[in-house]
Amino acid sequence: MTPSAFSPQIVKRIFLAMGTQVSVTLALEKSHRRAHAEAAIDQVETRIEQFGRDAWAWGDGRLAQLNLALASGEEIALPADLRPLFRRAWEIRNRTGGLYEPRIAALVRLWGFHDAAELGTAPPPAHEVQALLAALQAAPDYDGGNRYGPAPNIGWDFGGIGKGYIVDAALDQLRELGYPNAIIDAGGNLAARGIRGDRRWHVGIRDPRVPAERGVLLASLDVYDETVNTHGDDQRSFEHEGRRYGHILDPRSGVPVDGLRALTVVHADGCIAEAEGAALFVAGAPGWRDAARELGLDQVLAMTADGRVQASASLAARLHAQPGIQIEVFN
Repeated sequence: MTPSAFSPQIVKRIFLAMGTQVSVTLALEKSHRRAHAEAAIDQVETRIEQFGRDAWAWGDGRLAQLNLALASGEEIALPADLRPLFRRAWEIRNRTGGLYEPRIAALVRLWGFHDAAELGTAPPPAHEVQALLAALQAAPDYDGGNRYGPAPNIGWDFGGIGKGYIVDAALDQLRELGYPNAIIDAGGNLAARGIRGDRRWHVGIRDPRVPAERGVLLASLDVYDETVNTHGDDQRSFEHEGRRYGHILDPRSGVPVDGLRALTVVHADGCIAEAEGAALFVAGAPGWRDAARELGLDQVLAMTADGRVQASASLAARLHAQPGIQIEVFN
């Protein structure tokens, strides 16, 4: 370490929220006091926990209650604090041509992917899937206003955008509280701001072929004011008659997508990284690269169902691949 290098004091908190383990890490500057840093983390922990209740499609939170009313055929009034999320979700839904679809809650529940403790063991009847697809196709568009519906048998699900949204908001809050150097990891959605002492934050991309608790990586990279979001089929899935069914559904067919094991997007905007990353996952092994080009996403890493690892040239140049990992690069 050079004489001018600075090793910051690190304050880290781990808690459960949004159905996953969340960690908040601050790199303190010399003027910071640890007690004040802990109080700042208290505020964002409370915010993330509350968001996890309010923006969860099921349970007894506000979105769950709205979904119950909407599914029964009522028009709903959107809470003021959740409207920006509704608008971002709908904007990205349109940008992706519906590959990302936030109104898919009823289908997620039908497949049993709404609760890890209640995973299904077999695909639901095809006629039930088709009935909910028909309801989705008949549902009105969202005009960006304060109300939505009527839309019978429809529910909004922010599982493909919510973590990116709230993690970015929490990091902005930490910056306002005087902590510009921070990183939050929320189960596949990791975002960093600033630096750690005299260097950037160094983060890993997990190998989905290995159980998460073993912590085996595909690659790592340095990030600065960026989100690293990973979608995979290993977190919530079941097997039936020799086929694996992952939790990410194709909104065009109503069934789990196939062809990719995992896909990671690096982007400055957490909503884009998560929701447009979900759209690329739905596009699948044959189509994700063309979809990425159309969306202007140039920092993408994917693992196909047969174990091949592929990356865009812009991201590949930043990656430190683990020994034995071969990365196919495309332009």
